[in-house]
Amino acid sequence: MLDVAGLRKVYEGQGHRVEAIADLTFRVGTGEFACLVGPSGCGKTTLLRCLAGLLAPTAGMVRVDGVPVAGPPPELAVVFQEYGRSLFPWLRVRENVELPLRAKGLPKARRQSIVDDALAAVGLADAGRAYPWQLSGGMQQRVAIARAVGYHPRVLLMDEPFAAVDAQTRADLEDLIRDVWRRLSVTLLFVTHDIDEAVYLGQRVIVLSAAPSTVDADLAVDLPDERDQLSTRADPRFTDLRTQVWSRIKRTTALEASP
Repeated sequence: MLDVAGLRKVYEGQGHRVEAIADLTFRVGTGEFACLVGPSGCGKTTLLRCLAGLLAPTAGMVRVDGVPVAGPPPELAVVFQEYGRSLFPWLRVRENVELPLRAKGLPKARRQSIVDDALAAVGLADAGRAYPWQLSGGMQQRVAIARAVGYHPRVLLMDEPFAAVDAQTRADLEDLIRDVWRRLSVTLLFVTHDIDEAVYLGQRVIVLSAAPSTVDADLAVDLPDERDQLSTRADPRFTDLRTQVWSRIKRTTALEASP
C-alpha cells in the first residue's frame, strides 16, 4: 500500500546545503501497522511530509496503492504532533471532524453519521458541542484522530502524535490507536522517538540511521496481537525487542559521532 523507493531529500538555500534523507527504501503492506524510529534529527518528520505529498523529494518515488505521490493523496490522512494547531478553535468539535467530509462533498446526513461514529470510536461521543480549547490536551488529540478516522483513509500517517501529552494519557491513546487500527484495517505508519512505544504498537519497527537517513534495520515485532500496557511490557520478548532497537539507534549515533 505504501511504497518508498530511493527517496532522497536535500535542502538548499543561500549557499547552505543539508542532506536530510540519503536513500530510503521500504514498503508497508495493506493493513499493516509499522512504526518508524531513529536518532534525533534523522529526518523522520521530513520523511513523513514527503510521504504525505506535503514536501517534494529531491529524488526517488513514493507510491500509495501503486500511484505516484505528487501531492496529498485523497486516500491518505495525517495526524500531527501539534494537535492544538491542527484544530480550528472557532469550530466546535463536531465541525472540526466534519470539515474534510465537507470537502469531499458528502451529503449532510452522511456527514453527521460519520462524525457520530468517529467521535464514538475515540470516546468523545458527548463532546461534539464543545470547542477544542475547552478540552484537555489528550481529548484534543482524540479529536484530531477522530477527524482522520472519519475521513476513512486507506493510509494513516502519524507524526509523534502522543509526544505532548502526559504518561497516563499517552498509554490510553496508544491502546486507542491500536483498537482503531484493528477495527478499520487501515495501513498505518507511526513516527515516534519513543522506542518502547514503537515496540508496543507496531507489527514492525523501521529504524533509521542518523542523517542523512537510510534504513538501518527493519525488525518484525513478534509479540501477541492482543496487547495491554502491563503484561505486554512485562514480557521478556518486549524487553529483547526494545534492546535490539535501542542498540541499533545507539550504534548509528556512535558512528555519526566518530571522526
